[in-house]
Amino acid sequence: MAHPLYWPGKRYFYPIGNTSAVSLARDVSPDKDISLLLLGCGDPRNVLFTLFCEHKNTTRKLDFTCIDVEPAVLARNILLFSLVIDNKPMDHIFDIFFHFYLEKASLDLLVSQCCSLVTVSASLLTWRTSKYGATLRICNEHTLSEIRKKWQDYAAMHTLPKSKLQSISAGFKSTVADYQKDSKGSYWHTSRSAGPLMMYAIGILSECYRDFWKHGTTFISASRQSTANLLNPAFVYTQVGTRCDVHYGTDPVMPFHLAPIFGNNGVKPSRSDIVKGIRDQFHNWCNAFRGSYEHNQCIIRVLFADAISGTRAIQKYRDLGLLKTRIPVCQWQTSTIILDREELRTAPTIFDVIDTSNLDDHLGLLNVLVAAVPLLTVSGDGVLYLESLLTSQANDETPMDFAKRFHADLSVMSVLFGLCPVDFVTGYSSRGNVHELVAYELLHRQAESIQFHQVTTWKILCSGPLVIDPWQLGTFLYDLYHSLFEEEDALTFWKKHGVNPFQAISKSSIAHYSRESFVLLLQFIWHRLQLSQEEWMAVVDRFMDIQMADSSMKMDTVRYQDFCGLLHLYGVYSVDMYRLSSIPCLGPFVSWPRVPPIVRVFLKVPREKLNVFTQKQAHTPSLEAGMRGPRMHNLFCSIHAAFGTITATGTSANPTVVFEEDPEGFHGSRPLIVSFVMPSTILTGTGPLYDRPDQLRITFNCKNGSSNVMLYMSILGPHLEIHSAPLLDRESVIVIPEQPFPGQGFVKESPTTCVGSIGSQTLLSATFNEESDLLETFSTKIMVDTDLAKSALQSGGEVKLTQLSFNTAQLSLGPMTQAISFPFPITAAKNKLRIARKSLWIEMLVPLRTSFTSEKLDVNVFPVAFPQLFPWSVHHLNLECLPTINLKAQKIEYWIDPHLAASFSKRETKARKKKQTDALMFVKDTIHAIMVQAAGTQPKGSAPQHVFALRDKATNNCDTLVFVDQLRYDLSSHTIVCDGYVLPMNYKRLDEIEPHFAKLVFNSRIVNVLLEPGEMTSWKQLLVVFAERCRNWKHLASCEYNITGQVPLTTRVEAIPLCSCGEGQDVQALLNVPLWKPVAKYCTRIAISPLFAVSYLESVGRLNRSCCVCRAKANKTCPECKKDRYCGQGCQKKDWKRHKLANHNIFGN
Repeated sequence: MAHPLYWPGKRYFYPIGNTSAVSLARDVSPDKDISLLLLGCGDPRNVLFTLFCEHKNTTRKLDFTCIDVEPAVLARNILLFSLVIDNKPMDHIFDIFFHFYLEKASLDLLVSQCCSLVTVSASLLTWRTSKYGATLRICNEHTLSEIRKKWQDYAAMHTLPKSKLQSISAGFKSTVADYQKDSKGSYWHTSRSAGPLMMYAIGILSECYRDFWKHGTTFISASRQSTANLLNPAFVYTQVGTRCDVHYGTDPVMPFHLAPIFGNNGVKPSRSDIVKGIRDQFHNWCNAFRGSYEHNQCIIRVLFADAISGTRAIQKYRDLGLLKTRIPVCQWQTSTIILDREELRTAPTIFDVIDTSNLDDHLGLLNVLVAAVPLLTVSGDGVLYLESLLTSQANDETPMDFAKRFHADLSVMSVLFGLCPVDFVTGYSSRGNVHELVAYELLHRQAESIQFHQVTTWKILCSGPLVIDPWQLGTFLYDLYHSLFEEEDALTFWKKHGVNPFQAISKSSIAHYSRESFVLLLQFIWHRLQLSQEEWMAVVDRFMDIQMADSSMKMDTVRYQDFCGLLHLYGVYSVDMYRLSSIPCLGPFVSWPRVPPIVRVFLKVPREKLNVFTQKQAHTPSLEAGMRGPRMHNLFCSIHAAFGTITATGTSANPTVVFEEDPEGFHGSRPLIVSFVMPSTILTGTGPLYDRPDQLRITFNCKNGSSNVMLYMSILGPHLEIHSAPLLDRESVIVIPEQPFPGQGFVKESPTTCVGSIGSQTLLSATFNEESDLLETFSTKIMVDTDLAKSALQSGGEVKLTQLSFNTAQLSLGPMTQAISFPFPITAAKNKLRIARKSLWIEMLVPLRTSFTSEKLDVNVFPVAFPQLFPWSVHHLNLECLPTINLKAQKIEYWIDPHLAASFSKRETKARKKKQTDALMFVKDTIHAIMVQAAGTQPKGSAPQHVFALRDKATNNCDTLVFVDQLRYDLSSHTIVCDGYVLPMNYKRLDEIEPHFAKLVFNSRIVNVLLEPGEMTSWKQLLVVFAERCRNWKHLASCEYNITGQVPLTTRVEAIPLCSCGEGQDVQALLNVPLWKPVAKYCTRIAISPLFAVSYLESVGRLNRSCCVCRAKANKTCPECKKDRYCGQGCQKKDWKRHKLANHNIFGN
């Protein structure tokens, strides 16, 4: 398995989401059908809210694929959807889904519904033909079997023998009582859903949380609490067993949006207000789903698997047509994923949206990306969401922790993965996390474990395939490998964490990466870059050369065989021992006609040997397998484990196994069966210093990390060995052949792929710096091959390169132009051009952009995707779904003013005070001015203002009016938005509206908002974004954007930047105001909101100078090339041949 195996300790059930719902369609065009993949989907809040946010008259279809590792989550979700489809009472549905204890009517409904679901789920065929089957799709038989068991359990629980039911109830109450012992003080996590009002919500939401865990319901009246006394079986049955495993942080209010409840009630709502508010939201969401169901506009597919396994299975089917995948469903189970051909017939295998929940916390950021990115559409409008709640360390730098989790430079990783975080590129975010920053600042010095909710939106920057020097890429990949695994060495661990060792030890018990993780990352990069076999071999050869030269990672030696075996298993690389023509049939292979390079080893571990973990229930040690003898010791991290019995079958010449799983799992009596792959050669005893097969033992161990050593060395000994058995003990150890996974081919594109008006473009090349830790430049060559371009070049025509967008430059040759796209933002102004007028080519070298906060760029930082006509950097809103802010409520200035002021970074705040020039800061300042005056919070004591004139300070010109109708809560983005209209003007339009405009000017209080020099250009660009983000109309065939190919149409003063498609659309609010009505047909609806600073963003830095051979700290630099660095003469001599060849212009041949 790609993720290390952990003893699960206390396993929690997450039946209810712990963050407020979001629309998963917020960053894709509203004009197209979309497919969405939810990894670790959890409860259905995001599905329901996404459907709720759809425009009323939409005709598009949404296809959700939901993957989760807990079948009880999927069973509960389908139960809820089925109840809504059947139009059952909403209050009962809410109680069934959110309450630990039910009233009789709700329990009766749950039981009858589960009985109905069991009846129609006898097979996939009966399910498909039921009234649920067209909308609620179940991806395979195993998923159906598992969730059907849960429905059977739910239906039967209250008919169990009295003693059994009492035992279940008593156990549930006992666990809840244990949680309540610690439920004192305030609970910050429950108030996250209040967004900008979080600080006002902590007190009363802490009361709600304690009351929920005391009574198991959201009821406030004592009579309802007392009648809800029947244990809800939907919280009892999970993979773990029949008991209370609900996570102690579970709270029914958390999936909902609490800002309107607090903001519109003077920041002090009653508990009744809160409960009514969340129930109303739930009802609205469910009604939206029912409407989608009735109009056949949504499909919800479910698959039981862990996220990594599920995505790999979909990819195997898409690329190779495999239904039987050999991929385990999840750890601790033996079932492999077998997909259903009929279900896949209409199912997407490429997705427009992929949401990964907070799997980053549980699986590791790189594992999540490697699993998800191959399934993301390569078109420009694909979007991937990453999310985290946990922090790697509690200190002042935690808000910037995101970039560090890559273990390498973020810009390099973005290029290799082929997509970028949107806010990293733009330098701003339309999503607010100010409340998270405030809470973290207040709490991180007081508590050991503090959450910090970080959401990033990733999109593709379209460009062609990329060429990277194999030597540089291999160097970079080894540095990444070193960063991932260097702390396996105790000396390195203590050196890095000497300041706060206890916190580091507690964090070290959970490591997300294994050698298999890294091998899958290598495979991904190879295919992503479309390297030939020869090119890729050069990359890994360089990697292996450094690995052999690096002596700093002591533990790497005992994991080398594991790494090499996995490289071969996945077809990534084969070291010499895997290229042998034959392997001796000795030891365990004595009867085999042929021995494959890789074998799978099964080890039977007696259950009593696991008591060491049950005695330390709360701990989650990392586990691995091993092989040791008098002289040999190797460890293997990619293990799979499940409880049951294993039987050797087949013949001695062709051994196979049959596994019978223990249905009771952790609570059963059968042994644990551990399996892993390893190279067969080291089991034959024929190599130098190899031990004989009869001397070898197969082991099951805790991983040798600092936390495990402290906890288990005194019990398990220095090797942390849980159990071992002789290799040749056929009762305990079984060895069978293992076939490599089938390769996933790709087609390498030809060297010249893009043809433009000037010529054919060769593949882009990316060049690292001398350290191979940062990408410095992109380069490409245009082969001038059109007659007009040839003539212009040979006659001395001017050649220049200018920047069009973040990642696009325009090459000009006389009157001809050609756009060049790059896979990462660039600084085209610093380009270098090489021009061969006789040979007819133009080569350009363009540096990557290195600063995303201070570097000035003359490009549109508010882009709109073309031709999709959808904002690239600001999320979409359906304004009609957003509740209005009650501007008459008490204390709105207490939260609105601080929230809007917090959109500025510390750097921007200093720049404002010093009156420095910064285009984005100017725009933020204007947005702030409009919004505080529209809210009536500034100046103090003023009334809300509704009409604003954007006036250029230098010229006093004004060509744009903004009408603000209402302020609304942008629910899932934790901010607020102006629901307004823009009236852009030119001389022609002013003549048309002159009489009405004069009345408007003389009879309205128009607030003049002064724009700094150059800011008007930014607003011409931004107004298009603010219009496109909230439109519920479609662009016409006559759209000026499509005709001109320009968005915006212009940035000139006294000219109109927007197309006419949205004019007069959805302007009822303007028609209701007599002075506004005559100009309504010229207005376009817009949604103005703050643009927040990005909390993790900082200038790109460099790692320490490293030796180019072994990557140790380098003290010397080559005096001739002044680039390559060495730790000493030994490495310099070792590298001389390559170094001389690479610098032949200096050293000669």
